[in-house]
Amino acid sequence: MTTATPAEVRATLVALAADRGESLSALSRLIGRNVAYLQQFVHRGTPEWLNEADRLVLAQHFQVDERRLGAREPWVPSTNRE
Repeated sequence: MTTATPAEVRATLVALAADRGESLSALSRLIGRNVAYLQQFVHRGTPEWLNEADRLVLAQHFQVDERRLGAREPWVPSTNRE
């Protein structure tokens, strides 16, 4: 899995909310933000990325891999040893 682009993160969030019949304002409250926070994230692109704590809460709420919401690929050590 590769890191999602900001546009992909926004589309994923909208789709996840729609699938559950949840509003962006309710999800904003879930992460402890003002009711317009995720609406602005989705439609205005502000902020560009979800912060780590918000992303984690949303990923747990929707039971999805955090990378779908913009987390970077984890660092892993190289398996090539010389």
